Amino acid sequence: MLDTSRSLRLKGNFFARPDWFRTDVTRGVTRNPLGERVCTLTSDFLLGFRDAMIYECGPAASAVLKSAGKRWGGQFAHRLDKAVKEFYGTPWRELQRGVQITVLTEAFAAHGWGRLSVDWERWPDYLGVRLENSIYPDLILQADKPSDALFAGFLKSIFEYLLETQLECLQTDCPTCEATASGFVLGTPAAIQDVEARFAKTLGREGTLREVLAS
Repeated sequence: MLDTSRSLRLKGNFFARPDWFRTDVTRGVTRNPLGERVCTLTSDFLLGFRDAMIYECGPAASAVLKSAGKRWGGQFAHRLDKAVKEFYGTPWRELQRGVQITVLTEAFAAHGWGRLSVDWERWPDYLGVRLENSIYPDLILQADKPSDALFAGFLKSIFEYLLETQLECLQTDCPTCEATASGFVLGTPAAIQDVEARFAKTLGREGTLREVLAS
């Protein structure tokens, strides 16, 4: 739960530490300061993984990728909480909101997942997330529907952990549909179901997230 009784200043970007990613070339292993192993995935691997999902799952591929993102996001949230607690002496979700999100955006940047920004203006109705240079849209380039299902699942689990409430996440904007960045809206399952129905014809296009948050 967010602790508003204390004021904690941002202590700096701990992902910027020169030893955050430590590579032992003799063992062929890279770890972070928590001892967790870190692996780098190439573009070819990521595209191959997506193609395999489409081949094996057909129309359900996006749902499978989103499910994988949910699991990944949940695991990452716990690891990030552990790292933040070690750095600040306070669990991640008990920090002030601005510090929470700064830590998250720095984590995204450090891991090469893109540039994250969060719009809280409509919360608790909706939460808007914009992700520039996201992985799959940068690789796929063009498609007839949003292609960032993996991060839709990831963000759902991350913010469920952070806010301690059940959420659903819907991608609203996507570079593969000629938007400038991936956009996501999070809210209660009922609220997101309503958004999906109302904006079904424009999902993926530039400005859809802005329209949702303004509605």
